[in-house]
Amino acid sequence: MTITTNLAPKNGEKEFSRRPATSTQEAILTLAAGSALAGLGIWRRGWFGATMGAAGGYLLYCGVRDFQRPYQGRVRVSYTIGKDRQEIYDFASNPQNWPRFMHAIQVENRGNGQFAFSIGEPAGIDFESNVQITDQQAGEHIAWASAEQMLEHRGVIRFKQAPGDRGTEVSVALEYKAPAGPIARALASLVGWGPEQVVRESLRHLKQLLEAGEIPTTKGQPSGARGIRGTAKRIMFREGPSEQAVEQTRMAGD
Repeated sequence: MTITTNLAPKNGEKEFSRRPATSTQEAILTLAAGSALAGLGIWRRGWFGATMGAAGGYLLYCGVRDFQRPYQGRVRVSYTIGKDRQEIYDFASNPQNWPRFMHAIQVENRGNGQFAFSIGEPAGIDFESNVQITDQQAGEHIAWASAEQMLEHRGVIRFKQAPGDRGTEVSVALEYKAPAGPIARALASLVGWGPEQVVRESLRHLKQLLEAGEIPTTKGQPSGARGIRGTAKRIMFREGPSEQAVEQTRMAGD
């Protein structure tokens, strides 16, 4: 069975597999950053210089590779959900349910099978991707593809009866082209926006919603100090400090 995961090219666009993922400007910036760090490493020497030199060498390598071929990633994730295949398909194929289980993605329904996906909004960054459903068969699969933009992706979600009558195996196969070079890709993974992280967490949320009726969360529960990394994430995502943390910072008699 052939599943369509390509949009018909228009206005001079190329098919997904033939479009470059990294622009010349991005590759040049990567090379420039690598050269600067390598130069700093040579100048400073010592352990700090060695670290900067290694980082610079890695960026130079990435920049050269980006010139040679586009960066392209693939993700394959599957979960077994203890529900009937048609029930899962009906829930997952309804765009109104997508915001309930999609991790780190905001969805805007633009009608006629077209949607706008955006990521990074909580941190004041907004990567938008226009997406269209390209193929769909009830109870079997849903395929999609994005238009030619900064963040491009295509994929298919399949629904298959799990062995031993244990429910339904839901699998996602995703192919993507990430923007902004290796630095941005590393930062995206750090804050939970990496493509595999997004797909894995979204499927996990879908499983929890369908099996338990809710997604477990620690929001509103008492918590201790979050440490440097937790504080950095709180600032990045513009979260306010917890009530307990505020109480702990007050001096006696306040």
